[in-house]
Amino acid sequence: MVSVKSVHGSAQLLLDVAGGVTQIVERTHRTIAREVNPLNRLRDIAGVPPEERQGRTYQLIQSSTSLLQRGLHRSLDRFSVEEEPQHFSNSVRAAAALNGVCGDHLEASNNPLAITMHFRDSHGEKVLFGSENIDAMIPNASPRIVVLVHGLCLSHEYWKGHSKGNLGTELQRAPGYTPVYLNYNTGRHISSNGKELSKQLQELVEAWPVEVEELTLIGHSMGGLVIRSATWYGSELNMGWVKLLKSALYLGSPHHGAALAKAGNLLTFVMKKFRYASPFAFGQHISAGIKDLRHGNLLDEDWERIDQDDFHPDYRKPVPLREGTQHYFIAAAIGNQVSDFPSTMVGDLLVRLDSAKGHHSDELKKLSIRPENCRVFEKLNHLDLLDNKVVHEQILKWLA
Repeated sequence: MVSVKSVHGSAQLLLDVAGGVTQIVERTHRTIAREVNPLNRLRDIAGVPPEERQGRTYQLIQSSTSLLQRGLHRSLDRFSVEEEPQHFSNSVRAAAALNGVCGDHLEASNNPLAITMHFRDSHGEKVLFGSENIDAMIPNASPRIVVLVHGLCLSHEYWKGHSKGNLGTELQRAPGYTPVYLNYNTGRHISSNGKELSKQLQELVEAWPVEVEELTLIGHSMGGLVIRSATWYGSELNMGWVKLLKSALYLGSPHHGAALAKAGNLLTFVMKKFRYASPFAFGQHISAGIKDLRHGNLLDEDWERIDQDDFHPDYRKPVPLREGTQHYFIAAAIGNQVSDFPSTMVGDLLVRLDSAKGHHSDELKKLSIRPENCRVFEKLNHLDLLDNKVVHEQILKWLA
């Protein structure tokens, strides 16, 4: 069964894509025409606005697309666009991937497919803070909460993995934690998600059925950066949940950027330098969340007033690990040994070892932790960290 929400969101996104493709074609056409006809160059020099130079055909296409979008909203807004049942895991995962790639655009365009941040219990049901039956939603709630935060293009579903016991249930059985899974739009800026997570963690501990004694946060990949951002903003506002934060674990988190994001930025920068290639520099259209992964931006000032498509140095404000909280780093390497060439060069295929371990040439940005609080696992890739028995055993050992 396909929900009205999916139809509405998909149709709206297709129309957005159609409009974007039209702009690319129009820019390419205008560039060619400018080279062929010298009069077009004079119009550029004269400062004639692009919309006045745009051909009638392109104006007609864009106007038609805009008209279809308004008609779509008017036609489907009368129907309920409530969230579709969450047991359709394939739909959840597809929506998560889409949000990772263009989630900021989905949010800005009020697309129904945009994921709003929320928590889910061990059964996959949404945790409602204002609900009077939160006790029934989270039976036998313990005073120890563990929140699991997924990475880019993923969802809470990925913590389940393929084994019978996922990390959340193992923590529930052994050290007695109550697991809660965060679901969020990974295409937004990391700092935006960090600020919102900080607020929602405060609501969570205040609405918890029993008095919370300690809080543990576990983040995979981008999720670890969202945790660090949330901790920074929570500390700045002196929020109560930060004082309860006993442990924070980071699984393959690109604390100083991801190699793939750096390569994508370089390619986009180079393509934009060439007139004919510039319209096809699709990297400039990817989400803000992906662009933040180039250096590992955590705060608003890391990206504000900066062209993230430009090839610029690392302007980040240093964000140290919070004192009073135990921090644990886990990294993966695809080679048989950490010192192997593949392990050194590509790490877990997405994040290099130095970034996952918090190493940096700048002492202010370097994240120093005790050696026993950092573990590197060989012969594992980035996604293996989510559902690997040996990794789970190490986490249980640290938190026991």
